[in-house]
Amino acid sequence: MGSNPTTSNRLRLSSRRARLFLILAAALLQVSLTATIFMIGRAGALPGQFDQKGLGNFASDGFRYQSEVLELCGVLRNQGVIAWANWPTQLHVRLYSLPVAAFNGCSNFNILTIEPLNLIYYLVILVLVFKIAEIVFGYRSGLLAAATVALWPSFLLHTTQLLRDPLLIAAFLLLILSIILCLKRDYAWWKGILVGLSATAGIVLIRIVRMPMWNLLWAITVVAILLLAMRLVRQRRFPAGNVAFAIIMIAGMTITPRFQNAFHNQQFVKSPRVMVPEEVQKLAVDDQIAARRQAFELELDSAGEPVPSQAGSDIDRGIEFKGRGDILRHVPRAMVVGFFSPFPNMWFASGKQVGSGGRLLSGFETLLSYVVECLALVGLWRKRKHVSAWFLFLVTTFGAVALGLVVGNIGALFRLRYPFWILLIVCGAGGADYLFWRRSKAVSANHGLTFEESAGTIHS
Repeated sequence: MGSNPTTSNRLRLSSRRARLFLILAAALLQVSLTATIFMIGRAGALPGQFDQKGLGNFASDGFRYQSEVLELCGVLRNQGVIAWANWPTQLHVRLYSLPVAAFNGCSNFNILTIEPLNLIYYLVILVLVFKIAEIVFGYRSGLLAAATVALWPSFLLHTTQLLRDPLLIAAFLLLILSIILCLKRDYAWWKGILVGLSATAGIVLIRIVRMPMWNLLWAITVVAILLLAMRLVRQRRFPAGNVAFAIIMIAGMTITPRFQNAFHNQQFVKSPRVMVPEEVQKLAVDDQIAARRQAFELELDSAGEPVPSQAGSDIDRGIEFKGRGDILRHVPRAMVVGFFSPFPNMWFASGKQVGSGGRLLSGFETLLSYVVECLALVGLWRKRKHVSAWFLFLVTTFGAVALGLVVGNIGALFRLRYPFWILLIVCGAGGADYLFWRRSKAVSANHGLTFEESAGTIHS
């Protein structure tokens, strides 16, 4: 018997209303937290954690960016849009200057002045998380994944600050969603081109915002093309849109580096750096890994010379890679660091920037991460015949290993891991939903009911 069209329409309307309500609730949560942090900073209630503008020590890059934001506001007001667009700075700083100029008149800076853009980033990330999880695991998994990311404490805190991470995460998830769509669905040629262009937009943004991820992007691209080819060969059908997507993605990865000179003004960093990404990018991959690993153990002194870093959260300090053999031998340790750090011996110590409270929070989140990792394995097993689930698992693994090889500081690792950890949460949500479904089905069988009767109306 076919479904009643009126009932189906009501279910779709109810689903849209539910999603709108959840988006509004997430927006209220994020805005409320930002306002609370600003008031705490203004009142000086936690002077060791937040300054009077609401900038936190756990996101110390913001202290450096705030003056650049105000400078860009002045450029926009006095010299116009073209000068503003060409002014040498980083792309995320340029974007943050827009709400400050629009709502504050360039007169002052605090985290409330950048909240409009941070709120957009936050909601876009949640929508992308929901869509990725929904496509791979289903509607309920999408809701659970989005809710988990929305409430993840350190991620939520970071979305109130002046950082590049939200822009990077949004660009990365846009790329992943584009790939997932072509791994799951068949497209006409014009739809495949549109999805390919969205993937290219993600690729270009990642290149601008976080150039050191470029080699990892190539690995992700190769895996995506191989898995797509496997699916198309297995189904013995080659939709024009999916083929067009693969061609556009490879072209995007090949052509984007040729525009590096045009990107330079969107990547310009005023403060001296231990390592210049554009220079390191010219090295062989092995040498890039070694150079970036070494850079995390150095900092610049008052004279601008590199000296050993005094960070209090370094891990595996002193490891140097002399060649490919050293890197390969370190992969198992890198996987342990990428998936399981910070380790319990760091949870209860006092951090140099975040204090004991920050370390306790990181320990709590790490425990949650262990649970998520177990659930992610369940989710992978549930969808083991689907290439899209394997793609999420492989991307998460690549990210964890790459960070474990290169990043020797737990504070930096915690932030850089967010894009991959979000994909892990997506898989974990799929596993949690599967376990709940099995339990509900068993309870229904014990009471002589069908699962649908016991669960009620759940639109998936």
